[in-house]
Amino acid sequence: MQRRVAAIYFAFFLLMGASAYSVIAVAEEPAIDVAGQSYGQGDTFTVDEREYVVGNLSAGNASGGEGAPSGTLMWTNESAQFTATVANNTTVSPVRLSFSDQEAYYAATLAEGDTVQFNGSETTVSIPDVESPSNFSLVRDGNATATFASNDTFVYRGNATTVTEVTAEEVRLEWGDDYRVLTPNETDPSSFRMVQQFNVSQRLSADPAVENRTVTRDDGQRYVVFASNGTTRLLGEYLPAPDVGQIQEGDSLTFRNNETTVANVTATGIVLEWTGPQTNTIELSEGANVTLNGQQRVVHFQGDSVILSQEVVGYQEDLGRQDYFTERQNGLWGVTILSGLAAMFVIVFAYLPVRG
Repeated sequence: MQRRVAAIYFAFFLLMGASAYSVIAVAEEPAIDVAGQSYGQGDTFTVDEREYVVGNLSAGNASGGEGAPSGTLMWTNESAQFTATVANNTTVSPVRLSFSDQEAYYAATLAEGDTVQFNGSETTVSIPDVESPSNFSLVRDGNATATFASNDTFVYRGNATTVTEVTAEEVRLEWGDDYRVLTPNETDPSSFRMVQQFNVSQRLSADPAVENRTVTRDDGQRYVVFASNGTTRLLGEYLPAPDVGQIQEGDSLTFRNNETTVANVTATGIVLEWTGPQTNTIELSEGANVTLNGQQRVVHFQGDSVILSQEVVGYQEDLGRQDYFTERQNGLWGVTILSGLAAMFVIVFAYLPVRG
C-alpha cells in the first residue's frame, strides 16, 4: 500500500514538473519593438539640420555586460567656442603664436619635385597623389629617406622648421625666433608686448665673421669674438634691436593656425578666444537615452544596425514585459526543479525498510 501511494505521488510530481518544463520550452521572450529608422556603420542622418555619422558599431552580446552591443554618433559643431591662456613671461614660438607684421617669423613652401638638402644629401620632395595627403617624403635614388607629417620638424636651409600644412599642391614650413609674452604689472592692463628672443648660438654659427661662441669677462658680461683678429664686442651691442609687438585687447593673433582675438589681458597672462569646428562623439549602448539636437531618442540594437527611436516610453514598457516574462520563467523553473526533487524523495522514502 505504501509503495502504491508513493507511485501516485511520484506520478503527480513528475507530471507537474513536466508540465512546467513544457511551458518553458515553448515560451518566447517578448521582443523590444520600437519604431524608428535603422542605421548601419557609416550611415548619416540629420536632426533639425544637424548631421550625425554612425560609427564603431559592434553587434556584441545582446544580453549586456561584457561585449554588449555598442556604437558612436559623431557630429561637428562648425562654430564651437574655444579659449586659451598664455601666461605672462612665457616664451612662445611664432609657429604657435604670431602677430601681424612679425619680423622674426618666416615661412616657405615646397612643391612636388623640389630639391631639399637633408642630412647632407640632396633629396626630392614627394607628395602622395591623393586629395588630402597627411604627410610627404624626401626621396633619394628612388627611395624615401624620411617622411614628415604636420607638426613634425626638420632642418631646412639651416633652420629648425615645423611642418604646418600638407596639401596635394604643397608643403608649408614655418620657423622663427621665440618671443616672450610680457604683460604690465597693473590692476587692469589693456595691452601686452611680445619681445623677440635671439637664438645666439644659431646667429653666431650663421655669421662667418665671428667665432661660434661667446666669452664672459671679469665684468660678468658676454662678448662676441671676431674670427679675424680676436677682438671682442659686447653681445648686446652685436645683436640687433629685438622685434617688439605691442598688442591691444581686441587685436587679432594667430594661435595654432587659428585666427584668435585677444579677449583679456591681466597681470598674469592673456586670454585668447576663437571659433572653429569641433567634432563631438556620443556613445551608444542598448537602452540608453541620447539627446540629438534637443530631441530625446532611445537606443536599440538589431544585429549590425541600430535604431534611434522616439518611443522612449514604449521601450521601457517592452522592458517591463521582458522582466515579467523572466519572473514567470524563473518560477516555472522552480516548479520543475522542486517537483523533480519531490518525486525523487517520494521514491526514496517509499523503499526505506520498515521496522517491525
